[in-house]
Amino acid sequence: MLHVDAATQKRMGVQMATASVSEISRSIHAFATISADESTTVSVNPKVEGFLRRVNVQGVGQPVRRGQVLYEIYSPELQQRQREYIDLLVRKDGLLGDSMAIVSSNSAMVGSLSKEKFRARERLLSADMSADLIDQLEKSRRVIDVIPVRAAHDGVVTVLGMHEGNYVNPMQQILAYADYSVVWAEVALFPDQLEWVRNGDNMVFRSGIDKTIIQTGKVNTSTLQIDPATRTAKLRLSLNNPRGAFRPGAFADVDIQSNSKRSLTIPRDAVIRTGHGDFVVIAEANEHFRSARVQLGVESSELVAVQSGLKQGDQVAVNGQFLLDGAASMQTLQARLDNNTPAKQMDAAPMPMTRHDHSMTGMKP
Repeated sequence: MLHVDAATQKRMGVQMATASVSEISRSIHAFATISADESTTVSVNPKVEGFLRRVNVQGVGQPVRRGQVLYEIYSPELQQRQREYIDLLVRKDGLLGDSMAIVSSNSAMVGSLSKEKFRARERLLSADMSADLIDQLEKSRRVIDVIPVRAAHDGVVTVLGMHEGNYVNPMQQILAYADYSVVWAEVALFPDQLEWVRNGDNMVFRSGIDKTIIQTGKVNTSTLQIDPATRTAKLRLSLNNPRGAFRPGAFADVDIQSNSKRSLTIPRDAVIRTGHGDFVVIAEANEHFRSARVQLGVESSELVAVQSGLKQGDQVAVNGQFLLDGAASMQTLQARLDNNTPAKQMDAAPMPMTRHDHSMTGMKP
């Protein structure tokens, strides 16, 4: 027991907190590896054979926008399809221009040509010729030599396999791009962390590129996989990425808030952690203080649960405790020396954690 008068407490900056029952949840810090959502990956292969006249992508990692021209192709095969389409247009116009033909039995031919025109138009569309270009073809009746191919949606280039001047066919991949507005986050958890994680727990992700960018999610234990070699667990989560800050291949910081429990709690700053155990300094009556060993439980960012060593309503020192405990240690040690306490008994007796001389006027054993 150590007596510290009010003036000395003020000088030491001692503040008190009350042990009370409150909700506490464990905050688990982990790391996640970001990967692309495979379902959004687009493999760009030519639909016809031909030569690449221009490739408007410089390399992997380049963002592309919907409607942006990815490459231009010169294809004799596609030119032939255009000629066939123009021929159908001319033939149909010829029949429609003859008013007598419409009245006669030749009207069936007009219907047949319309069906052929539809099929020919679909063949052009399937060769990556846009509807606007086909409309231009219908008006001009002139073959378009070089056809631009555009991106179907926004994304980031993941593969670039061909360059200007290459001869390509439908079996060859020119490039690939993926939509990074949604990505996968794979969270690694150690066994002691996993035991606290429950389905539906809140997760907060911070970009490894920009810590100010945060996304949230919830634990889905149906995606849980255990590595039998390391016993680590992996949780997979679909993560919204509207600003593109969570990039595939990069890491992200993850905080998981486990379900809260009602426990006897004190501030984390009140705990003195040592190699001999965890201690707190308890305020007793008449300006007396004593050091007590405590058994701790779940910890949050500010609070820690106490399983034993304290009772509800106890007052504990929040700061200044190192000085208090140091003074108590010196007073206890001096008392044992004065009483000629045998060395073995001294070694066996529990000692507070500090051994520095913090004796101050105003402190009395």
